[in-house]
Amino acid sequence: MLRKFRVQVLSKITDWAQAFVDEAVTRKVARIVVSAEPSHAEVAAARRVIMTCLPALVLLPLGLSFLQGAAVALPLGFAIVVATFLVAVLASLRMVRPSPLNNQDEDPFAPAPTKIDLGLFPGLALVLDGQGCVLQMGGRDVDSFLPALRDPLGRTFIDQVHVTDRIAFVRAFDSLRQGEDRMRLSLRLGRPHSDDVVGTLMAVSLDMAVGRDADGRLASVFVQVLDCTHEQDMAEQLVRLEADLQNAHEMKSRFLAAASHELRTPLNAILGFSDILMGDYFGRMEDERHREYVRLIRQSGGHLLSVVNSMLDMCRIEAGRYELLVEPFTLSETIYDCEKMLALQAREKGVRLTSRIGRNVGELHADPRAVRQILINLVGNAIKFTEAGGVITVDAARSDQNLLISVSDTGIGIEQDKIRTLGEPFVQVQSDYNRQYDGVGLGLSLVKGLVALHGGEFKISSRHGEGTVVEISLPMDGSGVSRIEATGESQHIEFPPRLQASMVNTGQTTGNDSALGAQEGPRKGPQEGLNGDAKAKIAG
Repeated sequence: MLRKFRVQVLSKITDWAQAFVDEAVTRKVARIVVSAEPSHAEVAAARRVIMTCLPALVLLPLGLSFLQGAAVALPLGFAIVVATFLVAVLASLRMVRPSPLNNQDEDPFAPAPTKIDLGLFPGLALVLDGQGCVLQMGGRDVDSFLPALRDPLGRTFIDQVHVTDRIAFVRAFDSLRQGEDRMRLSLRLGRPHSDDVVGTLMAVSLDMAVGRDADGRLASVFVQVLDCTHEQDMAEQLVRLEADLQNAHEMKSRFLAAASHELRTPLNAILGFSDILMGDYFGRMEDERHREYVRLIRQSGGHLLSVVNSMLDMCRIEAGRYELLVEPFTLSETIYDCEKMLALQAREKGVRLTSRIGRNVGELHADPRAVRQILINLVGNAIKFTEAGGVITVDAARSDQNLLISVSDTGIGIEQDKIRTLGEPFVQVQSDYNRQYDGVGLGLSLVKGLVALHGGEFKISSRHGEGTVVEISLPMDGSGVSRIEATGESQHIEFPPRLQASMVNTGQTTGNDSALGAQEGPRKGPQEGLNGDAKAKIAG
């Protein structure tokens, strides 16, 4: 048992000695020969020479001591053995390694071996061995990298990497061992402490390419190191600017919400007392001019209150806090209610307002308050920008699982180069008629935001001087709202909304127009058929 233990100990010592000799031979031979990594045959040949010269290192000085004195025999014998060892190593490597001339004689088409000039590469160029040790170093910018390195030659490159990024480098190097040919990664080099070095870290990007031996094993790794400190500074600055922009955006939203809430309190008082004065609850006003002034105060207060409410809705949609109360309701009743609500305004303007609803339009699963707001905003805009004698038509029809709603008018229209500005809050399309109309440009923004919250689509087509058609599509079963809430898309709905290319129509007839026309329901009265006057001018 003891004998077996001694054999195992001697075997381990022998293996350790052989590994130590191989490592030493590999490093020394790599500096002597041209290649970055010596072959197994070269290492074996150098190992045999070492094993042969070790006994001579003891026996030759001992033998010379019998002929000469110890002071002469020891250094002489040591010098003879070392010289013989060097000559033997070079001779063995020469015999093991085939010469380039012989290779060219065997294969006349084989290219002559070339040595890579690392000085041609930008940044810092390194050649690593299979263990990650730096064998060669060069590059056009090597001088700028030297202050950030700690004597790189002969040391493992991982010693230069910051401790928090070493795992990433080890994983990349292991991927090369597993068979990857190239790897790219970004990390930081830990600068040595020095008065000449500014900062403790240097951000770099590594592009690593592998070289393999005949057996496919990792032989060398070429690494190109580029300084990306400037790019990192720009990225950090971009993050700071994005944070500042987000803070400014939130401050703006909070300001609008706070200002809107503060304005509603006095507005409610103004509207309430105006209604009391107009109703003659405390006696009739003697001068008719007083009644006219109260009516103007009531009208102006109502307009201001609508603006404040629009601003509040805009802030809620922008912050993703607009809550939809989805329930089934009859769309035709909502359209009729909006028509009655705006009928007086249309008559005063001299505009004919009509609606046509398809026979198969039943219940819609959506937020009735939001749908009513959509219709009021669209019809109100149409009335506002349609001159006396014009026609405004609201159409509703079902197409597969979607509800199509169209609001068309024969108003002033919109120029094609200005139509893409629609949907931006507080922005109105400039035209010859704009200056005589009230409004702050929030109606269309709210419409598009509410349609997006329902998972619907929004389209607009217009011709300047002829009219405008606005079409929206909503899922009948409310599935759009469920999808938006389930995926969290309500937090990422673009607001302020802007018309995309797919939402702008230059005036051609669409398939939705055909569906609306084919599914029209009968509507009593002389208003039937007015939709054609508006849409024909747009499609014309």
